[in-house]
Formats: sequence, structure tokens, C-alpha cells
Amino acid sequence: METLYLNDNGMMLKKKSGRIAVKKDGKITQEIPILELKRILIFGNNQVSTALLRHLASKGIEVAYLSSNGRFRFRVVPETSKNIYLRMAQHDRYRNKQFRATWSRTIVEAKLNNQKNLLSRTLNNHPASGLEGNIAALKDSIAYLEGAETVDEIMGVEGIGARIYFEGFGRIIGGKFSFTTREYHPPPDPVNAMLSFGYMLLFNEFNSLLEAFGFDTFIGFLHSIKYGRSSLAVDLMEEFRSPVVDRLVIYLINLGIIKPSDFETPSEKGVKLKDNARKTYLTNYEKFMTTPFVDSKTRKRHNYRQVMRKNVIKVERLLLHDEGYEPYRFYW
Repeated sequence: METLYLNDNGMMLKKKSGRIAVKKDGKITQEIPILELKRILIFGNNQVSTALLRHLASKGIEVAYLSSNGRFRFRVVPETSKNIYLRMAQHDRYRNKQFRATWSRTIVEAKLNNQKNLLSRTLNNHPASGLEGNIAALKDSIAYLEGAETVDEIMGVEGIGARIYFEGFGRIIGGKFSFTTREYHPPPDPVNAMLSFGYMLLFNEFNSLLEAFGFDTFIGFLHSIKYGRSSLAVDLMEEFRSPVVDRLVIYLINLGIIKPSDFETPSEKGVKLKDNARKTYLTNYEKFMTTPFVDSKTRKRHNYRQVMRKNVIKVERLLLHDEGYEPYRFYW
């Protein structure tokens, strides 16, 4: 187990030899081996002993605290990497407008292409879905990128592509769910709630990877500097949004794994998954992230966590050795 998700409130985690003892109401309910753990995500109100936190930090395992609807609160992380040369190179590249434009064009092209291919796969399996116009419009958006010279222009193309894509995405959603447009902060409906929840999980994974390698996560190249935002993590997750999270949401809805009754609306905080449904979501997210698949282009077998780690290594080589960055491409 690489990731431990804790959903219930009122739990206490303590170190017990080489294991994590999970206590609730004064009784140990689980004992989890630490050996293969890489991260712990804690939802809601739970406690971790100082001795356990110290031991986890020594093993390079971070602990992230999130609200019950998946909003990031804070993290306890091991010592920051000493790779100052990487951070210096990153700062230099941020000041290079040509580098930022080239990077941004690469990332957005991959994102739009992956969105297009997800819609194309659906159209191939369901010819009556009426997605031809959305696919053609996304192809046009990809072509427009060639003439976009600044990051702002590239972001403009990305915004247009997102509206086109999510209009088609709404046609894929089945059952008693409906989706018209992408909205968040807070999500107004169940589909947006599931998308936001998944994107937050993906963001946290990239943020952790980048920090472990020694990047300055607050400096991105597509997404500009914004106080408190890990912009580089947002950059890198763009090409994975549709292959991982969007596909997961479609899978959960269209197979009836998640139902409209699995959501609640607490005051002004928007729609969120109920506790049991969140567990179901996380179980399936973990399955999506760890199940091996054969890349249709390279014919290599890997899972999404391995691909994400390889992409972070590619960015490191790009900044330090000027090696080209090849984004992840979702083929159908």
C-alpha cells in the first residue's frame, strides 16, 4: 500500500513497532505496515501522535490533512531537498519568456489532445453521442496553439478548449446525473464535486513529488505566480486531468457505483460526497492510479503513478540538462 486514506472522524494514529495503530473510541481498529507507505491523506478531524509523525518524516512519508470535502488544509513533510541547483535553474527559466511560452504550448497541446481523445474514444464506442462537433472544435484549438506566442494567448486557447470539452463531457454523463458547465469554489452539483475532489487528489500527488525532488513548487511556467498556489504542480497535472480524473468520474457514474443520493449540501460549502461514498471514490481512484496498463504507443507496461514520477524526472532533466520534455499522451 503506497497511500493510506483515513476518512472517519475521531481517530488517533500512533506508532506501534513498524506499524501504524489506528485507534477509535479507545480501541485499535487497524494496524497498518509502514514499510511500503509513501503518503497518508487524512480527511476530517483526526490526530497523529508526535512519535509517529517523527518516524514518518524519517522515512520520507508525508501526511496531508484535508477537509471532509477534499479541500487541502496543510501537510507535514520531511526535510526539504537540498537540490539548490534545481531551484536556481527553475528561477532562471521562469524569467525566460521564450522558455515559458514553449513549455506552456507543450502542456496545453497535450491537455487538449488528451481531452479530444477521451471524447473520440466515447464517440467510437457510442456513435450516437453526438460528439463530432466538440472533437472537431478541439482539433481547431490545438491548431490555434501554433500561432499563440505568449503565455496569455496560450491560456486563452486553453480556456476556449476547456469550454468545448466540458460541453461534450456533459453528454457522456449518464444515469440521473446532469452536467452543463465546469464550476468550483464551491462545486454546485455532484459531477463538479467529483471532478474537484479528484483534481485535488491529483494536485496533492504532484505537489508531493515535486517537493521530494527539490523543486520550488510555487513557481510554474504555464500558471503564473500566485500567493499560496503551487503553480508547478498545477502545470504538471494538466495533461492527467482527463485520462485519470474525468475517466474515473465517468466510470463511477455510468456504472452506478456513485449515485445522486451519495451527496449532501452542507450550508454554503457546495455539494460534497457523503462519507461512505467518499471511501468508494478513493478506493476506485487508487485502483485507477495503480492498475498497470500498456501504453498504446510505447508498448511499455506501467501505472499512472509511475508515469507521473517519470514526468517529474523529465522536468528535472529539462531544467538542468536542457533535455526535451515529452508530456503524457492518452491514446485511444
